Amino acid sequence: MSTAPKTLNFAIVIVSTSRSREATKDVTGELIRSEIERSGHKVSLKKIVGDRREEILDALKECLVADADVAIFSGGTGLSKTDLTVETLKPLFSRTIDGFGEIFRWLSYREIGASAILSKATAGVIGETIIYCIPGSPEGALLALKSLIIPASPHAIREVRRE
Repeated sequence: MSTAPKTLNFAIVIVSTSRSREATKDVTGELIRSEIERSGHKVSLKKIVGDRREEILDALKECLVADADVAIFSGGTGLSKTDLTVETLKPLFSRTIDGFGEIFRWLSYREIGASAILSKATAGVIGETIIYCIPGSPEGALLALKSLIIPASPHAIREVRRE
């Protein structure tokens, strides 16, 4: 039986409706990068895209070309008409990781209350890459990373790649 990898290759995509402003002040993206690197993993790609289907899909292709084990799409997971991350990526999942969204919303509920139900945070698999769609807020992103993504991803990758 294979063991879970100790070091994973991450891609970070910040999906923003205010792309030009955030390009110079990407607080969430830098927090995500810092937390990943602090945990001993690598970041092979980090970029900011607009909340448009074409840009999200182009970023996904870049993540797959960069051989990311895990791709984190931060932003575009709310109920606004411009929040398109989940609707763009979820139809491409070969498998969904339902527990991620369920537990994330439960953890969020403990932090922010009933507003947690508004999150469309989700996760799934495309090829052999795990895709996480998480909030764009620094607090939401860190909650997802520290509580779920970093602890679960090595085992999840092992399972995705197991024969």
